[in-house]
Amino acid sequence: MNKETFTDDSANYKFDEKNFAVEDDSLSIKYFEEQIIDSQKYWRRFGGRPDFSGKVVLEIGCGHGALSIDVAISGVQQVIGLDLIAERITFARRMVAERFPNIANKIEFHQLDIDDMTMLDGKVDVIISKDTFEHIMGIDRVLGSIRRLLREGGLLITGFSPLYYSPFGDHGFHAIGQPIKLPWAHLILGDARVVAAYNNYHPGVKCHSVYELGLNKLKRRELLQAFDKAGFAIVSETINALEGASKLMPLLRLLSKVPGLEDYTTVNMYVIARKT
Repeated sequence: MNKETFTDDSANYKFDEKNFAVEDDSLSIKYFEEQIIDSQKYWRRFGGRPDFSGKVVLEIGCGHGALSIDVAISGVQQVIGLDLIAERITFARRMVAERFPNIANKIEFHQLDIDDMTMLDGKVDVIISKDTFEHIMGIDRVLGSIRRLLREGGLLITGFSPLYYSPFGDHGFHAIGQPIKLPWAHLILGDARVVAAYNNYHPGVKCHSVYELGLNKLKRRELLQAFDKAGFAIVSETINALEGASKLMPLLRLLSKVPGLEDYTTVNMYVIARKT
């Protein structure tokens, strides 16, 4: 791929915590418990949980902390979870203290942008990220920071969905409003309807673009270009993983191979990439 051709249109948009409504405590606990279980399905989509024994692992977009905790109990040397939402970092720290005190010396959480994480340059063995890459603004910049943190030959392991142009890529059917679910409605009705519906559903939040909702609108080929440009070699890639997916996923996987349909039928990507 040409390393000079791809420029991320969302590069000038910076995450603003004010645009995101945070769940109340009961919903956060429910979500956390679901994610602890979901971690097993997540690793199966890569063919099994990687061997993290003795590794230094960093998670981007750790959210409530479930995946970082899953890694911490697997013999890892150290896990660092990063997220941009302060309430989620506070929640993750609380879950470790209350439920997993035996791994407290192996795990830490920080409200920090990866660009500002400099104390571990060249010292991280593996960087993981779950359901975050479709939200990252300025993917070139972030991948550059990931590469800087990784050791030579270090791995980036990331799985994420849904991509914006896939059937429900607006992450909540916002274009029509809750709870109507029509595939590709957000593309038919347009970005302005997505933003308006999001603002209506979250009183007090006033976003002005899809990027401000945290949706970067990147397509598979653009993401692969970004990996290549940043200096990563793809070790493995699974498109439209079937493990734990809906009954329609095999059809979408088939349609994604049809010329002209890839952008609209690629729902998820599971990628392992090596720093070159």
